[in-house]
Amino acid sequence: MNFFGVLFVSNFLLASSKQVVISNILPRLDRDGKYVDAHDGCLVKFNNTYFIYGTVYGECHQSTTVCDGVCGYLNNTFALYTSSDLVNWTLINNNIVPEVTQDHNYINYWMPNVGYNVHTKQYVMIYWSSRYGFKNSVIALAVSSTPYGPFVNVPPLEMQGGKRISDTTSLFVDDDNTAYVRYNTRDAPLRHIIEKLSPDWMTTTGQFSIIFEKQDFPWYDGGGTFKRKDIYYTMLSFDCCFCQWGSDARTFATTDILGNWTYIGQLNYCADGKIPPDHVSDMYINPCSINNTFGTNFTVPAQQFNVATLPVSSEETLYMYYGERFRSSKDGMKGHDFQAWIPIEFTTNDTLLPLKFYSNFTVNIQEIFHT
Repeated sequence: MNFFGVLFVSNFLLASSKQVVISNILPRLDRDGKYVDAHDGCLVKFNNTYFIYGTVYGECHQSTTVCDGVCGYLNNTFALYTSSDLVNWTLINNNIVPEVTQDHNYINYWMPNVGYNVHTKQYVMIYWSSRYGFKNSVIALAVSSTPYGPFVNVPPLEMQGGKRISDTTSLFVDDDNTAYVRYNTRDAPLRHIIEKLSPDWMTTTGQFSIIFEKQDFPWYDGGGTFKRKDIYYTMLSFDCCFCQWGSDARTFATTDILGNWTYIGQLNYCADGKIPPDHVSDMYINPCSINNTFGTNFTVPAQQFNVATLPVSSEETLYMYYGERFRSSKDGMKGHDFQAWIPIEFTTNDTLLPLKFYSNFTVNIQEIFHT
């Protein structure tokens, strides 16, 4: 670790610049040397601390190249880890929504997404629950007065853009603190929708836009939504149920989040450089190797769940692809699977570049210290 100098900020605060290396090939461990078991959720920054909210998959073994309906499905809880530098992580709680333990032996829980509402002073979590998913248009909602939880369930959101929500949900908070939920639907045509919430984030306004829709398989999972230079981006991918080959990153953009979205290109090619096909017959087929599930993977062999938008200093924001590399752990335990943290890169004229898999990359982190 190299320090690049110290800047006096006020009578009470000091800021220092610290260069850190983010690894995608070394296990991510907490300060006690244990695996960070927090998956498919979000990585966010509140004040000067980074928070990972994620699903605890546990120490089961996934038996096939895709999901088996048991490992990673049952007995899940939601964990919270924190860090000041994106490298050294501390486990705060491995069950920050205690109510899920009442029925998680038969209800599936995934994808905790947390934002802070500056008006209500509440931290708000949406998450996917099989209590609602595939059944109706409802999304689970929980709140806490602090980012450390515990989060308590409140009446869920009933979305207006679809009759049956499918398998992914995520939360996006705009610069003006307006919150939106992005979700996909199972009622035809299959759609990805972004819908605006009320100022307190407790209900929907009913205003939504359709990012993308199609009539046939494969439907698409959600990746992440982010904003850069007044342009909104959403990344979607082939439905991939814990698959080991990963998935693509079809990217859409707009200057009006509730307006028309435009497809701007594929960002995650197959590892051999080929563009993945538009259609495969079902979710058990590797799009990059149609006849061999153990063949060519995607360049980033992960299923994307989010984009982390992290102000790492007063001058720089890191936009980072955030995905799960299923069946990647050395010991075969699902809770030990690697995540892919991949910087999203742009050309000098602000065009998105195709993703590259980085074994590691360097970030300059500004840390704030109280004196």
